[in-house]
Amino acid sequence: MEINKALSLRIREILKQKHMTQYQLEQQSGLYHSTVNCLLNCKYKSANIKTIFIIIDTLKISVLEFFDSPLFADLDNINLY
Repeated sequence: MEINKALSLRIREILKQKHMTQYQLEQQSGLYHSTVNCLLNCKYKSANIKTIFIIIDTLKISVLEFFDSPLFADLDNINLY
């Protein structure tokens, strides 16, 4: 799995758990709609780490909690390029 797909799926999963919409994430984080949309729809090959940290902070979870997912468990097979 490519890292952008894993990030997208994980963000969507947490949004669903927290009963948040993409719009609410954008409004609370201060990120542009286009940025969040491209991230969630895998239009970026990789994500800016600052953007990921802003999203994690907005979701009120820890970095460890965010990456503690089966989506990131098999790091050897994640395509980083």
